[in-house]
Amino acid sequence: MARIEVIDIGTVSVRMGISDVADGEISTFTKKTRVCDLGEGLDETGELSSAAVERVLETVGGYLGCFRRNRCDAVVCTLTQSAREASNAETLLSALRELGLEPQVIDGQVEGLIAAYGVESDPKLAASGRTLVADSGGGSTELSILAGERGEVVSTPVGSRRVSERFFADGEPATAAALAEARAWCRGEFDAAIRAHAAFGEADRLVVCGGASTTLAAVHLELEPYNPALVHGSVLERDDVEAMVERFAALSEAARGEVTGVHPDRAPVVLGSAVVMATLLEALGLGEMTVSEADNLQGIALLAEAELLSEPAPIAWRPLLVTADH
Repeated sequence: MARIEVIDIGTVSVRMGISDVADGEISTFTKKTRVCDLGEGLDETGELSSAAVERVLETVGGYLGCFRRNRCDAVVCTLTQSAREASNAETLLSALRELGLEPQVIDGQVEGLIAAYGVESDPKLAASGRTLVADSGGGSTELSILAGERGEVVSTPVGSRRVSERFFADGEPATAAALAEARAWCRGEFDAAIRAHAAFGEADRLVVCGGASTTLAAVHLELEPYNPALVHGSVLERDDVEAMVERFAALSEAARGEVTGVHPDRAPVVLGSAVVMATLLEALGLGEMTVSEADNLQGIALLAEAELLSEPAPIAWRPLLVTADH
């Protein structure tokens, strides 16, 4: 058995998962999440702010303490949309290397593949038919259907942080005009992806992962505190998501953070999350989505075990491992 720590640095949150993996299956999994808002202001400036970088480094330092305390065999560190876009991303990458990590900036195609692999490796989500996986974060949403080691994947620039900063930045209740503009922009990006990949429009089921969807599930279930076991595998009807768009649009940012199920740190992006999910369901013509706690954290852990054992990778990406004896 291998104990793998995965640190995933996203646009909104920095997450850490520790998995016990044996023979391609995860027996135990624990996760920590901190909202660091690495992508704060990125859409406007094109750069990572020094404050955001410091928040990330502080969080990662704590996660490395978990690596040592839990006697993990290896750690993998990945970064996504914000690091792909920022002109000064190397500042953060260099600092992560100084902490002893081997940071990997993964492109949207790989990000989608890994998330879909993590989702479809979970027995609770196994189902017949064609499953479309949407991994929706702060800066992008990846749409993926697995088929062999590559599958069909497209990365769209639709994310909760980006939508929030572009259309709802003042923190006030959203106007009808701002909502219409946000939805039209999201719909245009999703429609283009679906046109380019006919298989997406033929999916029988949508499984969504990432903070946007899990937060909406927590709101729907009125969870306080958050309970991943209840969120995982839960189903949100399209009408439920549309109702949340209306609810959050009528509230100020401060009031959104007081809604049961919304962590206060996610108040700035929760309306954007609801708009993204509602528009995706609309574009696909689907009436519901299944929410998954399994995502790229589990997917990377499974790939890391294969790498440790020098076994063939099930998808076309190899993680860079830092082992305990490094």
